[in-house]
Amino acid sequence: MLIILACLTGVLLGLTFNVFVLFPVTIAGALAYLFLSQGQGLGAAILIPAVSLQAGYMIGLTGRDAFGQILARLNIAQSKRV
Repeated sequence: MLIILACLTGVLLGLTFNVFVLFPVTIAGALAYLFLSQGQGLGAAILIPAVSLQAGYMIGLTGRDAFGQILARLNIAQSKRV
């Protein structure tokens, strides 16, 4: 469940922020997963959320243009064309 949450968080970060937000969020996510996971080694507790967060970030980056087009189509504001 935590892996899915980390991946979805990465998607949301990829849609809204640039790459500089990825490092601190990866560290915070790895620490949170380390405290919540029971019986896993230190390497697995840090590697699993880091990889899933960064994979979700890449998915969010690739879907940024499509998401922007969907938002533009749903916008009901009047066109600025002359």
